[in-house]
Amino acid sequence: MPRKTSTLIIIALIILVLLAFGLFWYFFMYSKNSSTGTTNNPTSGFSPFGQTGGHQQGTSGSNTNNPNTTYPTEVVIPALRQLSATPIGGYGASTTASTTIVRWIDRGRGNILEAHEDSLTINTLSNTLLPKTYESVWNKSISSFIGSILGDDNETISAIFATILPQSTSTTSVTPYELRGKNLPAGIVSYATSPKKDKIFMFAIQNGLGIGYTAPFNGGTATQIFATPITQVNVDWPEENTITITTKGSANSNGYLYFISPKTGVWKQILGPLAGLSATVSHDAKFALISTAGTGDSVATFIYSIASSTVNDAVIETLADKCTWGNFYKNVVYCAVPFQAVTGVYPDDWYKGTLSTVDKIWQVNAATGEVHLISSVFSEAKKSIDAFNLGLDDKDNYLFFMNKNDLSFWSLDLVTSK
Repeated sequence: MPRKTSTLIIIALIILVLLAFGLFWYFFMYSKNSSTGTTNNPTSGFSPFGQTGGHQQGTSGSNTNNPNTTYPTEVVIPALRQLSATPIGGYGASTTASTTIVRWIDRGRGNILEAHEDSLTINTLSNTLLPKTYESVWNKSISSFIGSILGDDNETISAIFATILPQSTSTTSVTPYELRGKNLPAGIVSYATSPKKDKIFMFAIQNGLGIGYTAPFNGGTATQIFATPITQVNVDWPEENTITITTKGSANSNGYLYFISPKTGVWKQILGPLAGLSATVSHDAKFALISTAGTGDSVATFIYSIASSTVNDAVIETLADKCTWGNFYKNVVYCAVPFQAVTGVYPDDWYKGTLSTVDKIWQVNAATGEVHLISSVFSEAKKSIDAFNLGLDDKDNYLFFMNKNDLSFWSLDLVTSK
């Protein structure tokens, strides 16, 4: 065979071998990719968390392969939440198996509004107008309330009972409910709900005397349980068998705390005389947080054990009017405490509005004496909050309060804040 012909054959054989090797490598790699389900696109293929690529599981947003497909964004509920920027006229809260529901009255128009603590939505329940409702207490199901309405002369106060009822099917209103109610007897100046929120205590000034009534929380017939010459008082019903009356405090006069039986109307003096006394009693009637006029234009705050008649320093310094006891944890009290001490005549200057504070929320355990900072509300709200009208839901999951500076309404998630 000629030498040239042999060389051509060898070259041809080399080319065939290379082609064969290339085909083998191509089919080997194709088979491997097909069996593992991967491609050269790192965001393609199935993922139980959406097509996110890499290990970024759970990321929400748009699918880059299909711009018409979106994934839901998780709703973040802030721990400190402003429920109403406009003044309110009292509120009530109830905890269900799934969430806490709070309802309140718009002070200007009288609408009833509602929020669920697991949603940012605010619903208007009723457009029935009850203007100038500046205070209210609610029953357990937050379906009825006792409220105080300021008259057109901005001096006369009248009390009403109202209940929230579904709208008639023939009504074209955009709200699902309406308010129905009635006026309560004249002279009622203060009231409080029983611990079960199925009864109401009302304090009225009639014929120059202070008259105490109890009634079912359905607008039913009231029963008089006492009459007293004392007329300037704050009232509460912390424990089923205990109504409390505290004479309105002033640094220039002595105050007293009394326990009253809702069944017999019998009074028992617990504290006093103490200058500038203000008090709030725990829901088992074992402790009282009290504040008095301190030395040098200050306020002094104490925990009083009712069983042992002993007094301990509460560590914090604030007015009892800025505190509320736990419903579930009965030995725990939550207080709005000034960030810095503000000198003044206590409690007079705070009542008159000539003194305002910037508050933090503290927790005090009356049984152990432990004190914990719960929230620096100023740093979270980015505004000055002088908290008052504090209250809790049934399970002590949320603390509610109003800002004395503008009467706005707030909630604080105590579970995430602890």
